[in-house]
Amino acid sequence: MRIGFIGLGTMGEPIANNLRKAGHELTVWNRTPSRADHIVSKGGKLARTPRECATGRDLVLTCVSDEAALSAVLEGADGALAGLAHGDVLVDFSTSGARAAKAVAEEVARRGARFVACPLLGSRSAAEQAQLVVVAGGSAAARERARPALHAVAARIFELDEPEKAALMKIVVYAVGNAMVAALGESLALGAAGGLEPWRIIEVLQASSFHSPLFLMKGELVERKDYAPRFKLSLAEKDERLVEEAAADLGVKLALGEAVRRLFAEGVRTGRGDSDVAAVAELWQRAKKP
Repeated sequence: MRIGFIGLGTMGEPIANNLRKAGHELTVWNRTPSRADHIVSKGGKLARTPRECATGRDLVLTCVSDEAALSAVLEGADGALAGLAHGDVLVDFSTSGARAAKAVAEEVARRGARFVACPLLGSRSAAEQAQLVVVAGGSAAARERARPALHAVAARIFELDEPEKAALMKIVVYAVGNAMVAALGESLALGAAGGLEPWRIIEVLQASSFHSPLFLMKGELVERKDYAPRFKLSLAEKDERLVEEAAADLGVKLALGEAVRRLFAEGVRTGRGDSDVAAVAELWQRAKKP
């Protein structure tokens, strides 16, 4: 397929590389052009604008950090929307929330094109290994067009019939994961205050009915105090804001979600936004009484 790919950040670069390895013809655009050097050196083409990247492609893919970044690459005279023709398909890998997914779908439809919201579940390492889980929401015809590209980057694909449902599914699942990380950080801090070593807590936890790969992965990071970003705390905080947005739209009260969002916001406020989300464990330790 002739694919236009917009956004070569933490997740976008390995995804684009896997599409290239699968034999797709790639034209890419990134705000910082040098991020495209590897793709270009392997035969990809570098577009000057998102519009150029989207023009004349079998499929257009976007992978950016949030709804503001998505608007920036889609809108305007040089935006990707201006490059879409009747019948084209735009797939968005970003996590931008149900509101944004619905708004983009409506704008794409006005241009006679089709939209698939396709938020990702997984880390950069999963992206590098083409082991992501994706939730694809859009019309059957649009999903069919996107499927060859999705199979090149994902281990599992779940399909829904509306973009906003896919966007909601992503933030619902991440609400669970974020709450798990927050609970782990709090529990490790409590145990440490009583003289329990983090690795021992994780060992017992993993032997119980509460075991989880997430607890093992993040617990090891806390044990080593290794907070290099696998998934940034600032992005987790953004996801929690999208949870609150969806809850407000749907008339649902989420007390736990609000508490997790406040905790993550505190982490961002105190300079940990670029650290891994596991760094929330340091917040509990900092709050411990002397």
